Amino acid sequence: MELKLAPDFVIDSEQKPWNTEGLRVCIFGGGGSGKSWTAALLAEQFLNQGGSVVIFEPRAEYQTLKEKFDIVVLGGPYAKDMDFIPSSPSAYAKAVSEDGLSLVFYTTDVESEEKLVDFTSRFMRHLLQHQEVNKRPVMVILEEAQDLIPKSPSGHAVPSWIYMRMIKAFKDGFLQGRKLNVIMVAVSPRPQEVNFTARQLSNMTFYGKFSPQDITYIEKECLKWHRGLTFSAKDLLGLEAGQFLTVYGTEARIIRVTEPRLTSHGAVTPQLKFTVPKREQTERAVNSLAEAIKAVLEAEKREASELERAKARIRELEAKLAEAQKEVERLKTALAVKETIKVEVKPAELRLPAELKLMEAKPLEPQVRLPNVVESLDQDARQVWALLKQKPGRFKIELMAAFGWGRRRLNRALRTLQNRRLLKVQGRKLYAIEPII
Repeated sequence: MELKLAPDFVIDSEQKPWNTEGLRVCIFGGGGSGKSWTAALLAEQFLNQGGSVVIFEPRAEYQTLKEKFDIVVLGGPYAKDMDFIPSSPSAYAKAVSEDGLSLVFYTTDVESEEKLVDFTSRFMRHLLQHQEVNKRPVMVILEEAQDLIPKSPSGHAVPSWIYMRMIKAFKDGFLQGRKLNVIMVAVSPRPQEVNFTARQLSNMTFYGKFSPQDITYIEKECLKWHRGLTFSAKDLLGLEAGQFLTVYGTEARIIRVTEPRLTSHGAVTPQLKFTVPKREQTERAVNSLAEAIKAVLEAEKREASELERAKARIRELEAKLAEAQKEVERLKTALAVKETIKVEVKPAELRLPAELKLMEAKPLEPQVRLPNVVESLDQDARQVWALLKQKPGRFKIELMAAFGWGRRRLNRALRTLQNRRLLKVQGRKLYAIEPII
């Protein structure tokens, strides 16, 4: 397979070093330097020789390839064949490797960054797996590569450890693509923001015209790794659109991309005016892919319905659990109250003596004259002292039953007696003490 950029610059995959190293490309340059034009030219020539291309683009540019080639555009505002549904990356990968489809993914249609990261990482993994068997020539073009294989995963909505999955997947394309007949092409205006490993694995790098702010970085961090260069990064300031400092192996030279495009440039002509009808084979493959995606969507709907039913059941059980917990708390409170008023007597002994029951109806009339100290107490305290004097060793519950009082009223009378040192408590039994005169 030959990729021709100029009459004197041809990449022949059958010749050295490409026949042993494979091809991995990085195209860097400022806005208007010709990056996307050159990448699309490589894609056209690759398609023209029977290869398949996969393009990830955040802005619609590559849909114009449909003017001459069977390209399936997924999402985007122009020439869309299907919506980009990031649900089944394996189906898309199989369509590329086994059916030979060429796909353009309009990534802006995926609003969730996490879904896009998950899709791209899984798509590349499945594609490389299928390529182990099929070895179909595939070119993967990453527009705005600084977003797909960035230098650092930080600064994104997705956690760094998840974002690293996508970076690793594309790095694997650069690392393993040679053995699997996959050519990786990274396109970016900022080489300093692109993953260092991907840059260093590239065996053909194009440097176009840059702004002065980028020159120092390119001189120190990009060109210094290519030994023996007679070019300076400052030379890039004078390049015109379509001119590139091209570094490959131990060679470097300024080239001008002069080969004509077979289709219009999407960045200049965004609307597609003419589309060649698809071949019957491509139609079948597209229909097969559509059916696969449809099946995945239906399965997701079923799973969502089952998930919603499960959530409803969980909510129902949680409500029952909350009620059960309330009942448990109520029973615990009741048990605590029971333990508080429990007396250490046999069940038969809980029956109140007849004389105490009679006291429920009328106040206690002591049979003995009360001492002056006791006479000075309030009525409740006097009655309790008098009863304990006549019937020592009573329990609180017996006193409450005898007088028909509540716990608070009885406790108040008992505190009064204790303060006057007229009450003794042994265990839970109460005794009246004679006052000290």
